[in-house]
Amino acid sequence: MVRAHERESSRRLARLPSGHGPWWVAHPARPALRLEWEGGGSAVVLVAGNVDVATAPQLEAFVATRPLTDCAVLELDLADVLSMGSVGLSALLSLRRWCLQRGMELRVRGAHPSVWRVFQVTGLDAVFASSPGTAGLAPAQDLALF
Repeated sequence: MVRAHERESSRRLARLPSGHGPWWVAHPARPALRLEWEGGGSAVVLVAGNVDVATAPQLEAFVATRPLTDCAVLELDLADVLSMGSVGLSALLSLRRWCLQRGMELRVRGAHPSVWRVFQVTGLDAVFASSPGTAGLAPAQDLALF
């Protein structure tokens, strides 16, 4: 036999009908991707946040909706990017292909050493550092992990 107070507590701990999980399940907050546009002689996209599976499509859609007529260079400023996942690298490669189809050059600038390390490990540092003016992307010092 279930006592009244036991039934009440089991109902409170059960899954809510609205689809929300129980109170003890943590739901980490994902930092949103912040994108800004700077026009002028060359187009610059300022990227801030994490570029991962949740935010990479936003980056691609953001660039695709911008007016890039008479633009020869598209620069991605990654100075405020905290982390870059494999899907983020894939998005950058698809943006590069998209730019090449339109006769533009894609440049990456200002990446933190930890983000640039992802480019180095995958071998994409040569792809994105081959553009003029991006040779300073690689960190000038080795990272000391310990």
